[in-house]
Amino acid sequence: MTLKTIASKPGTSTTNTVEVQEMIEVQNRKHIVLGVLLSGFLLGHSVFAAEQTRPNIIVIMADDLGYNDVGCYGCKDIPTPHIDSLAKEGVRFTSGYVTGSMCGPSRAGFLTGKHQSKFGFYKNCSAPFDPKQGLPKMETIASLLQKQGYVTGGVGKWHMGTSDDQHPNAMGFDDWFGFLGGGLMYYPLDHPSYRGRFTPPIPRPMKHKYLQHTLPLIHNREPVEWDQYLTRELTDAGIRFLETNQANPFFLFMSYNAPHLDLEAPEETIAKFPADKMTVVPGVKPGARSIYGAMVFEMDEGIGQLLARVKELGLADNTVVWFLSDHGGMERTSDNRPLRGAKGSAYEGGLRVPMIVKWPGKTPQGVVLDDMVTSLDIGATALAMAGGDPAEAGLHGKDIRPYMTQESTEAPHEVLYWHTGSTMNSFGVIREGDYKLIGGGRGNPALYNLKDDLGEKKNVAASHPERVQAMRARWMEWSKDIQPPLWEGGENIQYADYDWLKGNLHYKAKPD
Repeated sequence: MTLKTIASKPGTSTTNTVEVQEMIEVQNRKHIVLGVLLSGFLLGHSVFAAEQTRPNIIVIMADDLGYNDVGCYGCKDIPTPHIDSLAKEGVRFTSGYVTGSMCGPSRAGFLTGKHQSKFGFYKNCSAPFDPKQGLPKMETIASLLQKQGYVTGGVGKWHMGTSDDQHPNAMGFDDWFGFLGGGLMYYPLDHPSYRGRFTPPIPRPMKHKYLQHTLPLIHNREPVEWDQYLTRELTDAGIRFLETNQANPFFLFMSYNAPHLDLEAPEETIAKFPADKMTVVPGVKPGARSIYGAMVFEMDEGIGQLLARVKELGLADNTVVWFLSDHGGMERTSDNRPLRGAKGSAYEGGLRVPMIVKWPGKTPQGVVLDDMVTSLDIGATALAMAGGDPAEAGLHGKDIRPYMTQESTEAPHEVLYWHTGSTMNSFGVIREGDYKLIGGGRGNPALYNLKDDLGEKKNVAASHPERVQAMRARWMEWSKDIQPPLWEGGENIQYADYDWLKGNLHYKAKPD
């Protein structure tokens, strides 16, 4: 309000005029204060409203889960009601892909939101104490969401290196509960079932698999004691993160170890899956299928507990939940049918995975979407939901909110690319529409029409030479900026002196 000048009228005293001016000034100050308070209220309300519109984001990732080992994808012998509920209440993708057919490269792609060959991550970290192996210092989906004001948490498998710079806390995770290797035994190392197998002294050198699988369970940079089946321990940690951070927008990466080898599950759970009642899968022994089924069931039970806690905390309506596997299931345990191939393969069974998303009030319920999407899209979409710009962040995925909500039926991708080999010179893979070419860089190419031949049984390259040439040229153009490998080989280091390793059989302090 503007203060008006009041002129003295004939016969009016100067005192009265001043008093009137002071009264008006008082009123003006009151209006100014009221305006400031009102503006502050409106600003605070708008910020609160913005916070409410930014959803919490949970990504649940299984390890080595077969394409056909979830009920909503056709599994008959392993009930997965809680994963199925996500599909019933959200959307299920039939052409959901990851960026690699092995754990490390696939997870490196997902965690950074970038094709891993573009920064030289081609194979698993086989030597956990070799500082050359793992992610270089770079942005991750977690660090990008941190910058948008999200609290970031991770639970379970890391497999991105163990050095201080590679630790999850240094790579964008405010809170981490899990293990840093490529797997972990499913019980503490003194569990009776191991019969002293991991009690020192242990013959050295230990094979890289068990070197990783006997690292400690840690919370941030401290080792923790635990006494129950690992999948249950990880679920409890995820629930604690929810309870601690329910008042803030959060990102939670639930990175389960199951159903990765070794095959272990509680005896009472295995009993629910008699070997002679399991689905007959070519190449899979009934006994292995039995324990594998118990492991998948335990993971699904944990997911159910996690989802139930989200609901109990009043967060369900504003929480996006993704589910996927890190790549295809293993030949020894899993059912990837009708797809060809398995973990480690460039065929669909290595790259195409179960993928589901539920965004309450946004995604339609029970809808199946057939167009190609990729795990890179999860990070890009999450960042966009948080208010960030995926393109500005240099992410290689797309914000697929219009597609997953079906506001648009346009396919998110015309073409997808892979570099599936463990070296820079390995051949590549490209899918363009219904056609998929294996052998983008070198070797004899194989071309499949996935619409007519999902099992990739008939190579039609000879009858489509122009298509083969065009797809190969397109892959070669995409691959021009792939980077040299971050490491070659690896030193099988048996001990390290990290503080989080203290008390573990692999800890050895450096000599003074």
